[in-house]
Amino acid sequence: MATTATYMSLDRPLSVKEISDRALQYDYLPQLPFNRWYRAAEVVYREATHYLRDGNTPQAFMMFSRFCDLVMYKLSKHSELSIPEYRSQYRNLVKRVHTAIELMGPLRAEIEAVYNRWEARMKAQRQSQPPLKSTIRVVDPALSWSHAAPDRILDAKENQDIALEMANRERLRRRNATKTAPSRSSRMLSEDELQRRNMEAVRYQLDRSYKKPDTDDQLRSTNYSYPSIKQSAPLSYGSSRPSSSPSRPLPPRPPKQPAEQYRPPSVEPPPRPRKELDAETFIPQRSQSPIPPPKEALEPRPELTGRYTFRPDKYLENGKPLRSIFLPKTLRGRFLRLAEPNTKRGLEMCGLLCGINLNNALFITHLLIPDQECTENTCDTKNEADIWEFCETEDVMQFGWIHTHPTQTCFLSSRDMHTQASYQAMLSESIAIVCAPRYEPSWGIFRLTDPPGLSGMLDCRKTDPFHPHDIPSDQLYVDALRPAGHVHEADLSLDVCDLRGKK
Repeated sequence: MATTATYMSLDRPLSVKEISDRALQYDYLPQLPFNRWYRAAEVVYREATHYLRDGNTPQAFMMFSRFCDLVMYKLSKHSELSIPEYRSQYRNLVKRVHTAIELMGPLRAEIEAVYNRWEARMKAQRQSQPPLKSTIRVVDPALSWSHAAPDRILDAKENQDIALEMANRERLRRRNATKTAPSRSSRMLSEDELQRRNMEAVRYQLDRSYKKPDTDDQLRSTNYSYPSIKQSAPLSYGSSRPSSSPSRPLPPRPPKQPAEQYRPPSVEPPPRPRKELDAETFIPQRSQSPIPPPKEALEPRPELTGRYTFRPDKYLENGKPLRSIFLPKTLRGRFLRLAEPNTKRGLEMCGLLCGINLNNALFITHLLIPDQECTENTCDTKNEADIWEFCETEDVMQFGWIHTHPTQTCFLSSRDMHTQASYQAMLSESIAIVCAPRYEPSWGIFRLTDPPGLSGMLDCRKTDPFHPHDIPSDQLYVDALRPAGHVHEADLSLDVCDLRGKK
């Protein structure tokens, strides 16, 4: 259903108007509960901040614009806004609108400057030579900033090692930031100030000047153990040998060093180095070629130093791009172990898939088990305030959900599709994982088609767990796992948080 208006020359950046128009292209249904739209607004805002941190100016501007429109022009008229709890949540969203507007000012100026430079270049080319037929592609604001550096647009499948290393670095940065972060109470009181401070730090990185060497160097040194030369000698295997044998007159015999250690028994201080050298006796076979492994590990790093992004992995039925999702291989096994008590009793159980948006790719890093009510055919989350608090604390977004079918086969029921629609309405890449341990296939990863599945679920008013639709069932949802879909299973670490029974 993509029209010719959705195509452009390969090197053309998007204008502010084009990005603003795309920001308004989302489906809003006022009949959906306010808490679902509150969740959607949270996702949009976090997406914007993550894109801003990556330096993806057009996409950050688009998501901030969408957030402002959703809060100020849509949710302000929601019928459930009279409920005190929802009114309080709406006030929090309005505060973030003010922060978003402040951040959009410099973003707009940057987008206009890039577009004006492109326009001037095209004008000069038209005067000097006739225009050439250029390659066309679907417009994606996430790739618009790379118009002058197409080599910085990477394929997620071909560069999976780079993607995982990038995700590990980001997780390490966040953990280090959490250690130095203020207490929860003080952070919640000054949320806007902290958000603004965080965005200012990001802006520093976008100005092509690495004026934060302490954080960058800290990431590199903590993420890789081998370059830690400036630390104590016992930690660096390469430097421990010369440090323990400077007084030896026979340094040209490094392999016989273990035998030389028996010469100075009179020296009492070396018991500690002797233990470390004993451990090193197992390393010579491995460390005979210590140089190649570091070189192999360092090879992908040059790509990580510049400004780049991952191209869309797949496309929706309407032609809109889908970002790659990296899913930990251990997620299903860990979730099924937690769900085993419910599975034995024939009760469903659900978990939320949370993670980070980094360089136009999504990484699932957390499995959140919310407080929930479970039956044979349903599982409904409770205490959603705890979920929002968790996402805020860990600075993660919800990318979908996972649940069990203890007595049924692997498929999306009518109720499941309605739940999936609430996720996918604002985040097209959202996925639903179904685990059916008693049947084959025992699991599946799905997304609604768009169209007709998503629009069909949003328009449907039926509430029974199993009810028919006017759309054929085989057209409502599709497999989201590669190679058919946009989800990659990868060796990605996973954190699990269980909120059940916690006050």
